[in-house]
Amino acid sequence: MRAAVLNAYTTTEIGGVVVVGEVDSPTIENADDLIVRVVGAGVCRTDLHILEGQNFGERPVPLPHVLGHENAGVIEAVGAGVVNFAVGDLVLCYPFLTTGLDHAERQGFEHHVVDRSTPGINAPGGYAEFLKIRERAAVALPKGCDPIEYAPLADAGLAAFRACRKAAEVLRSSDTAYIVGVGGLGHLGLQILKILSPAKVVAIDVRQAARDLALRLGADAAYASFAEAAHASINPPKAVIDFVGSEETLTSAIDGIQTGGRLELVGVEGRLDIPARLLVERELTVSGSLVGTYAELLELTELVADGRLEVVVTKYSLEQVAMALTDLREGRVLGRAVLVP
Repeated sequence: MRAAVLNAYTTTEIGGVVVVGEVDSPTIENADDLIVRVVGAGVCRTDLHILEGQNFGERPVPLPHVLGHENAGVIEAVGAGVVNFAVGDLVLCYPFLTTGLDHAERQGFEHHVVDRSTPGINAPGGYAEFLKIRERAAVALPKGCDPIEYAPLADAGLAAFRACRKAAEVLRSSDTAYIVGVGGLGHLGLQILKILSPAKVVAIDVRQAARDLALRLGADAAYASFAEAAHASINPPKAVIDFVGSEETLTSAIDGIQTGGRLELVGVEGRLDIPARLLVERELTVSGSLVGTYAELLELTELVADGRLEVVVTKYSLEQVAMALTDLREGRVLGRAVLVP
């Protein structure tokens, strides 16, 4: 099958290290295996971290490697023990493959299972024509839908949903919340927060096109920075969901958030250094959100199926994989980049 293979790490040009070529197709090995023909594979900043050689666990991801952990498509083959899916069904792929027996998973936290398999990170991913997953990781999609629109939910949407759900716990109708970064995650996050909370939602992004998108998707206001929002007399936020996580955005969030407020981190680009006294005296909560659970993905998928959540995608062919990754790194993608093998 055709796949985009990462053959070397790089922090500069991507074109020479991610190459489309022929690799072995996945095959049914276990009774609960599914082979999915990939229709859409989301392009994530985590993919950039992998190709830069950053550590995942104790070391970088071994090469050669097929990226892609946000996947949706059509079932091509099923194992003998599969009971809930059939060839031809449309599915969204939950990003973690687990047994259901781990202690964390028994408590409902599939994303905390230490030895989980994650296609695109520690197993071959969806930047390819076909992908192997387990039945318990498949989410049924509505018949006749476009799986491309659902692919970004598997990570971008799921992380945004989990972060927004936690932030919504502290928000009331008189409150303001900031969404920082209106990219692949943030454009979903602002819509989700409008659904889950009664608060006024303000988008913060340096890009004019992203701010325009935020307003179209329902943001109550959009600004280039915290300072610009403050100058416009926007109320200080009771909650900040930071999808960038740079030192600049983290510092702005801590300086600007209300006493008793919550900072929810999804972006991981920077470092946060907060005196303990400040957290205590201002009763601030700082929390992180790592993807989410299967149950949360089901709820999120229903929002899209019901027409309540719009997933904005920029499509690239598999041969344009280097362009997609470069555009993401340079901030040129509006919404979520999705490869279409």
